[in-house]
Amino acid sequence: MKTRRLIALATAALLGVSLLSGVGSVVAPDAAVAATGNDFDPGNIISDATFYDGQAMSASSVQSFLNSKVATCRSGYICLKDFRTVTPSKAAVSGACAAYSGQNESAADIISRVGIACGVSQKAMLVLIEKEQGLVSDDWPTDRQYRSATGYGCPDTADCDVNYYGFFNQVYSAALQFKYYAANPTRWNHVAGRTNFVRFHPNSACGSSSVLIQNQATAGLYNYTPYQPNGAALANLYGSGDSCSSYGNRNFWRMFSDWFGSPTTSSSLLRTVDNGTVYLVSGKIKYAVPSIGILISLAPLGNVGYVSQSYLDRFTTAHNVGRSLRSPDGTIYFYDSGIKLPFTSCTQAADYGSSCASNGYVQLTAYQIGEFKTGPALTSVLGTVEGSRYYIKAGEKREILDDASQKAAGIPAGFNVLSENAVSALKLGTPIVRDSVFVRTRSTSTYSLLAGGLRYSISAVNVNGSGVGARNSGSLGASSIQLIQNAPVAFTGVASLAGQSGISILASDGRYEWKSAVRGSGLAPVPVAQQLLDAYPVKGVVEDGSLIKSPTSGTVYVLMPTDVRPINSWAALLAISPTGTPVIQTLPDSVIDGLPKGIVALTAGTLVRSPQDATVYLIDGVTSRIPFSNFEFPSGAGINGFVFAQDERIKAYPISSKPLTYGVLCGGVEYVSGDGSLHAVGQDQLSLFPFDYVSMDKFTCSQLTIGIPATAFIRTPDGSLYQLAGGQKHSISSMARFAALSNGTPWMNVPGSFGRLIPSGAAA
Repeated sequence: MKTRRLIALATAALLGVSLLSGVGSVVAPDAAVAATGNDFDPGNIISDATFYDGQAMSASSVQSFLNSKVATCRSGYICLKDFRTVTPSKAAVSGACAAYSGQNESAADIISRVGIACGVSQKAMLVLIEKEQGLVSDDWPTDRQYRSATGYGCPDTADCDVNYYGFFNQVYSAALQFKYYAANPTRWNHVAGRTNFVRFHPNSACGSSSVLIQNQATAGLYNYTPYQPNGAALANLYGSGDSCSSYGNRNFWRMFSDWFGSPTTSSSLLRTVDNGTVYLVSGKIKYAVPSIGILISLAPLGNVGYVSQSYLDRFTTAHNVGRSLRSPDGTIYFYDSGIKLPFTSCTQAADYGSSCASNGYVQLTAYQIGEFKTGPALTSVLGTVEGSRYYIKAGEKREILDDASQKAAGIPAGFNVLSENAVSALKLGTPIVRDSVFVRTRSTSTYSLLAGGLRYSISAVNVNGSGVGARNSGSLGASSIQLIQNAPVAFTGVASLAGQSGISILASDGRYEWKSAVRGSGLAPVPVAQQLLDAYPVKGVVEDGSLIKSPTSGTVYVLMPTDVRPINSWAALLAISPTGTPVIQTLPDSVIDGLPKGIVALTAGTLVRSPQDATVYLIDGVTSRIPFSNFEFPSGAGINGFVFAQDERIKAYPISSKPLTYGVLCGGVEYVSGDGSLHAVGQDQLSLFPFDYVSMDKFTCSQLTIGIPATAFIRTPDGSLYQLAGGQKHSISSMARFAALSNGTPWMNVPGSFGRLIPSGAAA
C-alpha cells in the first residue's frame, strides 16, 4: 500500500511551510472547551483503551454529535450529519475487523458500525475525519472532502488513490489500517514500548527527537501521520507555528481533547491517586461529585480516571454536581440511571431541588450530554424502581400510596420511573394516602390501618386474622409511614362506620356483624369509611348462641349473654348445634382473647396428664383424648412435651377407641407420621403400613405439618434402609442398591419403633 498523505495544506500561500492538518483546523473549539499545549505528551497521544473502544458511541450518539456541530447546512450542500449512501458488504478480516453487511445508511451509522466491526473508537474516527478534511464541522463540504474523508491512500507526493475513494471506503480502510498496525506492530516505522526517532517535519533539516512511544494507539497515529508537533506548534495550539511545524498529530490530540476530554483518560470523571474526591470535568470547569449515588448516576460519562493534581488544577472549581445537567442548546435536564429528562419550566426545576441559575446545574458539552439517553419530560410525579411513588413540589417529595390516592388528591395520572437515589436529597413530606386503607411497610410484613388521618398499628396475628394481607392496597416506606400521627390504640379487626355505633368484625373470610351484648377489651372499634367495609363480603351475624373460634386455635366457644364458654366435648358441641352440624365463625385472635371467659377447655393437639395419674393423652381438638404407649408416636407427628391439667377436665374428653401409633386419618386421608410431619398414603400403599389409622378432628389436623407423600422406602435412626412390600420391611444392603430400587424416589426418616412395628422379610 502507498504511503498516505500525512498532513493537509492550511492555505495555498503556506504550501510546504505551514502544514495545518484538516480544513478549518484553526477554528476555536466549543465555548468553554480548550486544550493546553503543555499537556501534550508525544509518547502518549491517546490511550489504547480509548482508541480501541469500539463501543464508545452508538449510531444515535454519533448522530447527535454531528447535529451539534452543524446546526444548518448551507443551501445546495449535504453536510455530514445528513449524508447517506449505500454501503458494500465486507467479509471478516482475521484479527482485524468482523464482517460488515452493507445497506443504505447514514454517516453516523457508518462511523458507529465500522467502529464496532473493527474495534476502533467512533470518537477517534470522528476526530480523524475532522483533522483530515474538516467534514464534521463544515457546513458546505465538497465531494473531494467526502471521497478522501480520512486521508487514506493519499500520499504526500501524489494524488489520492481512486481505489479508496468514497466516504465508506475511507472510514473502513482507515479503521482496518489501524488494526493492521496493531496486529503487526514491528512491521512499521514506529513501534510501541521502545524509543523511536520521530521527525518534526517532512523536511529532514527540521530534525527529530527521541520519543518513548507508550502504547499501540500512539504508535498507530505516528505510522499514519509520521510527525510530531514542535514547540512552536504547541505554543500556538489553535494556530500556526513556524516553518518546521507539522500539525496532524497535534490536531488529532487537540480536537479529541476539545470534543471528548483527555484522550489518555477515557472519562469525564477524574480524581487523583492521593485524594478521593471525584470531579466531573466539562470544558474548563470541574464540579465535585458529592456522593456515591450521584457518581453512579453519572456512569454514562465513563469510569473514574486518575490524573495528576496539576492537571486537575488547570480546571476552575465550581459548585458540586447536583441533579441537573445543561446542554449547549440551553435545555436543562434532570438525570438518573443514564437517562436525562427535560424540565418543562424553571418552577419545575425548583420543585426538584434545582434551578435555572448557573449554580443550579452542571454545564456539559454536546458529546457529554449526548451520552445520556433522552427520556420523557418530567412530571410532578416520579416513581422509583424500588417501589416508591412521589409527588414532587417545592423541593419536597411526598410518597403516594397508589393510583386511587393520586386521583383523590387531584394529581394528574401517570409518572416516570427512575431510581430512589434520584430524589434522595429531597425533603420527605407527609404521604398522600386515601382514607381508610391497609398499608404495608415496604420490604417488611408489617401492616398499618390509615384512617381519619391516624395510623393504627396491626399485630402480626391480627394481620392474618383480619385478612389484611389479602386486601392490601399498596405499600409505603417506613419513613413515610412514621410521618402519619400514631393512633393511641391498635387495630384489632374491629371497625365501625364513622359516626355510627354498629360493630363489624373483619375476619379473613369476610365481615361479621356483632349483635351480642357481650363486650371486652377486644371489641374497641376503629372508625373507618364505608369503602373499607365494602372490601369484606358480609359472612354472617355474631349473636348469643353463636359458635366462635380464632384462626390460630382449635378451641371453640359458645357465645353467652355474659361471657364465652369453651366446649369440652364434641357431644357438647353437637348438642348446641340445632342442625346437627356446627357452624363455627372464625374471628380474629384479638376479639376472642379480649372476651370474658367461662371454664377454659383443654387446647387441641396437646399432650396432657393429671397430677393424680401418670397416663398422658393427646387431646384431639374438642372431641376426644387419644392414649398412646410410646412418646415416639406423637413425636412422629410433631407433637412433643406435655402439660398438667385437672383430672376432671381431662376426663371430660372421651377416650379414643384406638391408641395412637403412626397412622393418622385427617380429612378422610390416611397419613403415616414419623419425622415430625404427616405423609399421605395412597390407597395402593395401605398394605405397606400395618398401622391402625386414628382419626383426628380438623382442629388437631390443622396444626400438623404435611410432608412429602409416603414412599415405599424408610430409613431408621441407625442408618438402616428398608423397602416396604407385602406388609414387611426388606433391608437394603447399600446406597447403590437403594438407587437401583428407588429410581429417584426419596426415603422417609422414621423412628426406630416405626420400623419395629413392621415385620422383617428377606433382603430387598
